Parts: sequence; C-alpha cells; structure tokens
Amino acid sequence: MEMMTIRNVVLLAVIWITGVLAQEKPEWQAKLPRTLQADFPYTKAAVRQNFPKDTVANKGMAIIAGREAFMCFDTDLLRWSAGWTGNYLTEDGVSFRGNHGASPRIAGDQKFGSGALAGWADAQGSFTDPRKEPFGPLPRAQAKWRGCYVADNTVVLSYTVGDVQFLEQPGSVEQDGQTAFVRSLQHGALNAAVATLVCEVENAQGGVEDGVAILVSGDTVTQVALVNAPKGAALEVQENKRIVAKLAKGTAAGAFQIRIWSGSKADHGKFAALVKAPVKAEFRKVGKNRWPEPVVTQGVMNSSKTPDGAYATDVITAPERNPWNRRVRFGGLDFFSDGNRAALSTWDGDVWIVEGLKNENFKDLKWTRFASGGFETLGLKIVDDVIYTSGRDEMTRYHDLNNDGAADHYESFNNDITSSQGFHEFVFDLHTDKAGNFYTIKAGPVRGGGRGFGGGGGNGHVSAHAGALLKIDKYGEKLTVVATGFRAPNGMGVGPDGQLTSGDNEGTWVPRCPINWVKPGGFYGVEDLAHKKPLPSHHKPLCWLDKGWDNSGGGQEWVTSKRWGPFHGELLHTSYGRSSLYLVLKEEVAGQMQGGVVKFPLRFTSSAMRPRFNPHDGHLYVAGLKGWQSNAGRAAGLDRVRYTGEKVYTVSGMKVDKAGVHLTFTQKLDPKIAGDPENYAISRWNYKRSSAYGSPTFKVSKPEERGNEGVNVTGAKLSADGLTVTLAVEDLRPCDQQLIKFNIDAADGTNIRNEIMHTIHLVK
Repeated sequence: MEMMTIRNVVLLAVIWITGVLAQEKPEWQAKLPRTLQADFPYTKAAVRQNFPKDTVANKGMAIIAGREAFMCFDTDLLRWSAGWTGNYLTEDGVSFRGNHGASPRIAGDQKFGSGALAGWADAQGSFTDPRKEPFGPLPRAQAKWRGCYVADNTVVLSYTVGDVQFLEQPGSVEQDGQTAFVRSLQHGALNAAVATLVCEVENAQGGVEDGVAILVSGDTVTQVALVNAPKGAALEVQENKRIVAKLAKGTAAGAFQIRIWSGSKADHGKFAALVKAPVKAEFRKVGKNRWPEPVVTQGVMNSSKTPDGAYATDVITAPERNPWNRRVRFGGLDFFSDGNRAALSTWDGDVWIVEGLKNENFKDLKWTRFASGGFETLGLKIVDDVIYTSGRDEMTRYHDLNNDGAADHYESFNNDITSSQGFHEFVFDLHTDKAGNFYTIKAGPVRGGGRGFGGGGGNGHVSAHAGALLKIDKYGEKLTVVATGFRAPNGMGVGPDGQLTSGDNEGTWVPRCPINWVKPGGFYGVEDLAHKKPLPSHHKPLCWLDKGWDNSGGGQEWVTSKRWGPFHGELLHTSYGRSSLYLVLKEEVAGQMQGGVVKFPLRFTSSAMRPRFNPHDGHLYVAGLKGWQSNAGRAAGLDRVRYTGEKVYTVSGMKVDKAGVHLTFTQKLDPKIAGDPENYAISRWNYKRSSAYGSPTFKVSKPEERGNEGVNVTGAKLSADGLTVTLAVEDLRPCDQQLIKFNIDAADGTNIRNEIMHTIHLVK
C-alpha cells in the first residue's frame, strides 16, 4: 500500500508537470504545422507584411523574439520590416506546402513596420533605396549584412554600417497585457554620424516628447524610446510618418536599446513601464547544441543492380523519422576529408551530417542535425572541412565555434544575389573549380504551367540574376554572371578542367529538357531571362532529352574516380523527374558540342539530383528529393552507386559524320549479330522553341508536319577491334532528337539491349 501511494504521488507529480509545460507552450507553437519550425529561433523566407501595403522582405528572417512576439529582418535592406504578436507565419510558399504564386505572410497582429527603405541611412542621411533595382543588398559602403549567431533561443545579427561593426539582438518585453519590441545594439566607435530607421506609420501625426518619439494614426499610437543611449543619441520623427534613431559622430563603442510599442490610445500610458522593465542582452555568440542526439539508421546493400551486375546501388537511409519531426528533402551533398562523413543540405533549410560511410554494409549510420533556418538551401559544398550552402538569399558559411556538433555562427559568405518573392527563384547546386571559385545556378520567374521541379512561372520579377549561372570568388567578395537564359536548372556541373554544364526544365522557350555545355557569356534559351539587348543568339545544348528520358534535369558530375569502372574522365547526368542516371556521350564538331545519353538501369530511393564522387572510396553518391512532378519513391534519398568489378556491357562513346553513326562499346561485339542492320532501329523528330510551354514533335523531313518518323538503317559495320559499330543511316541529317534502339550480343554471348537518345547539330 505504501509503495502504491508513492507511485501515485510520483504519477500525479508527472501529470502536473506535464500540464504546466503544456500550458507554458504558446498556442501558436502548438498549432504550428510541420513545415514551419519552432525548435529554431528563425525562419528565412520572402515574408509578406500587412503594412505598408504590398511590402515584402524578399530576404526575410522571421525571428521568434518572445513568447508571442516576432520580428522580421530584411537582410537585403538591413531594415526591420515588421514586428507582430499572436501567431507566427502563414504556411504559404512553395517550400512550405507546395503552393505556387505565394510566400508566407505574417499571421498575427502587426504592431509596427517599415516600407522598402534602407534600414541605415547613407552618408547624406537618406533612407531612400539606393539600388538600381529593388533587389539585392545595399551598397557595401553604406551597410553590409555579415550573418548571425545563434545561442540557444537568441539570435544576434551581425552587420557593418560604413566600416563600423554592429551586433543586434532582437527581443521583447511583456507586461500588463502589452508587448514592447526591443532592439539591443552593440557597436564600435563611430567616426561618422549614423541613423537607423525604426518604423513607419501611414497617415500619422507626431513628434518627440520627453525623449519618446510618438506617432498617432486614428486610434493607434506608436511610441519609441531609447534605453541606455550614448551621449548625443536622439530620436527624430521625419515627415510625420517615420521614426529614426541617430547616433552622433565620435560616439564611443558601447551598447543601447531601442524599444517599440504600438497599441490603442487607451493603453499608451503603459509604455513607460515597458521602457523601465529590465531586458538583458548578452550578445552571445555560442550556444548549446539543441540537437545533440543522433538519428541512427540502417543502410540497405544491393538495392538494385544493372543487368550485367557491374553496378549496384546501396541505400544510405535518410533520417526521415527524427525527434524534431523535420522534413528531410536533400538539396546538396559533399564529403569531409575523413572519408567517413558527408554533409547534406535540405530544401527546408537544414544541414545534416551523416557518419558511418566506412561502416560495413552501412550499419548504424549516425545522422546529426548541424544547422537550420536556411532559405531553400539547394546546394552544398565543403572546402577545408568547412560547410558552405547556396540558398535564395545568400551563400552561407557555417562555424561550430564551441565544437559541440552544431553551428553557432551562420556567416553570410556572399549575399549579392538578387531575389524577388516569386516562388520560382530557386538557387540550385554549388560547386568549386580548381582555383577555389564557387558556382551556382539560379532559376527565373518565367511564364508557364507547372511541370517538374521548378515547373511553372512564379509571380516574381526578372531581377539581375534571374536565370543565370553565377560565379563567386573564393573569398566571397565578388559575384559575376557567367551565362544567362536558364529557366529552372535544377543542377549543374564543373569539370576538372573548368568545364561548365547544366540541366534545365522544359517550359517557355525550353521545348524539352537539355544538357547544356555552358560557355562564358552564352545565352541558353529563355528570352525573358537573356539580360541582353539585342537578344543574343541561342547557344544550342549538347543534347535535348525527350520527356520519357528526362522531364526535369538534375546536376552533372565528371567521373574522377579510377575505381568506378571504364568511365574515368566521362560525364554523368541525372534526372530529377525520372530518377535516373545517364552516361553522356559527347563530341565536339566545329566548336559545337553534341551527343546524347545512355541510361544506367538502376533504381534510386528518391530522385537523382545531386551526384558526387566520394574521393575516399571512389564511389558515386546520388542525393535527391521529391517535390513537384517526379517518379521519385520517397521524399529524400541518398544512394551509393558502386562498381562491382564485373564486366560492363554498354555503349561508351558515339560520333556522327557522313559515314554514319559510330557507336563504341565497352566489350567486343559478336561480328555477325552486330553487323546485321535489322538489329537496330532509329526514329527522329524536331522541336520548336517558343514562348509556349514545351513543344510538340515535328517530322525532320517535313518540318511543319507533326509527329516522329522512322529512319532506315541500311548497313552496320564492325571495326577491326570489335568495339565500334558504324550504322549507315539513310538521309542522315541534323535533328533535335534521335532515338537509337539496339539488340545485339557481345562476343562472349552476353546480350546488350539498350537505347540512346541524342541530338545531331552538325554532320561533317
């Protein structure tokens, strides 16, 4: 009986504590959908605000500033675009719940805001937006975003105004049913006067009384006060609508606060108490790892094999089930120098690290969540064991300052990229060249219905970097446009000698998915995104791929491993839409690249989107996600494609000239069967580039007649070494698409039955 009593007491205590904790959890957090995180203090998105009307923070950082208080920082303009209470954000947005044409809006009661003005004045004291177009960051001489620090539940923003370093910690204070928003600022010594925009109020009247700035609009009163202000600091009301805080030239290094309140006239007297309430800002740069426990998964070996048994896939099982209920959809992949770990970024803004790649049969893979809060981080690269990601707002470099397994410092490595609120503003992939320069590729907001990853148009604006392949120098100081005219290129590649390639997505001006061989200054098809007048000539792709082969292209990877069979030095292409891996058969004719692909008949867990060779084990790893139209099986996948050592039976090369189509194989062929033209079948067709979505097929011999046409194979001749067969083709001519089917045998009797999809630009 005594034991039962103790047990009941303990049980009642647990129930009471659980109830208290449940009550402590804010209602908004309890109702938050899985797509919006509450276990991290901010979410990045293009954030719409309620006022000023139609204002958007294109690079918004929605920060949880209190129990039910939120503030949005615009990292382009370095302004506080809004402060609100109640609920967090709406779930709108393509990466949140998949809806096109919308971005998240603040979901609560907006208390203050500012329009599209600079958050810090220029040297003349003006807050007018100085940018040539309303996208991208402020001029560096005026102010520059440097990144942030995350310490437990606090966020410390880092930026410079002129050459002066500022740290700013957002927060709030609640008292008597009222909330004041707190900007805690720490700054260096000022060699010039500076001014920061606090808020704007439309249709207002006001001024400064006893050090408090006041704006009244109808029944709403907005009040701002400085706390612990340095000598010479002052508030000012400009044009009866704008509150500004000024610091004088010669101000010594120090810290102070700006407190903002807005409410009804009946409550305006409560602001005095909110100003006096203690709010401590420590500007901490290091916090405790909030995700210390690893997620352990078990790999699956030999999940698929090619018919010849030469290549097999192994599954590195993703942490789709995790304690934080985070969606896992892989967008970037690279390897650490130890050969046992890889880092993967997700479309939802997380970075995960998987450990155990050296484990036999991939047993007990340990996944740890390293970072969060990114803005659609669809590219990742590791340099000197430091992680970099590419997102819609910036390239981010991550630092674990206290070595506890989680990032503390989210450094803005480069934020020069332009971005609007259009859902189609994806920034795909991240690579480096031999010199250490980075490359990424950006989609553009063009017209069209939704097909594939990035299908559809978006409601954004064509800014300077829309639809461009971009280069960022190794120091993060300079971003340049390499080529333009891309629509939704979910992946690219950089070769060992600096070769640049990309995929793209069918749609306006893109009749089918291409594999582009990119040259600096080139234009790759989408006229809305050419960024040049007059319109340049279209750089034809290496090849087009019909829908059944690729309805949404992924990235490319060069075979740098000598352990991966007979393809060292060759190029691989992945398909997001068809979850497939292809060998690219390429040749250069009179300066024009042309060729096609042959498929590796393997299965992948999800889409095939980010192929990367692990320099330590020599195998190919392929990461992918499932978003829009794709035949991917799961939301996320990471697979290893392993060469088993068996003989490879496939095509390894192709050339086209007046003598015919030359196909080179990896094994010697049976002369009798390979020399029989009846064992080959060819069909061909053309496309039309236009502003319409995609293109129907047209006959090559009758350009205005729709459909495909067969082509006669009049002869087949095997080379003396038994590896290359030359097909004599009736009426061989340039065409956008040609399909070659063959059913032949190798010299040892092994059947080789496959297909090649290719493009002929020139026949010489």
